[in-house]
Amino acid sequence: MADSRDDPSDGHSDDHAEDHPDDHPEQQPPDQAEIDRQWEGIVAGLEPPTSGPRDYTVDDEDEGEFVPPDPPALGSGRPAVVLSAAGLAGSPVALLLAALFWPGIPSLVVTILIVVMIAGGVGLFLSLPRDRDRGGPWGGDGAQV
Repeated sequence: MADSRDDPSDGHSDDHAEDHPDDHPEQQPPDQAEIDRQWEGIVAGLEPPTSGPRDYTVDDEDEGEFVPPDPPALGSGRPAVVLSAAGLAGSPVALLLAALFWPGIPSLVVTILIVVMIAGGVGLFLSLPRDRDRGGPWGGDGAQV
């Protein structure tokens, strides 16, 4: 049996049976040198010198270690506010301890502790400022830096 490629009787010749690579340049795979050149162009476009949040540096000027000031003593505030806060916070604690350790507590003591708690809440409410103090440390309507 004869090979059909050698037989000119089938109407096809070897020259026309295969597509030549020069006939369709868009289908040719690019050579490795061209791929490398394009890749270098892409990489070069990704490396421009920019600054971002990680480029921030802190000044080396050290002002020393921060030492916070000593807080004021608890009793150094206005006496009415301190007594009101002590009455509001201390009365429920006293009632709880009395319920645990003094089961036969007289009702007069319970009533006095409840009145002290209510008076402490009213005293703190009345000690709130009546109007905004615009000249105080937080003077102004917005944030301060």
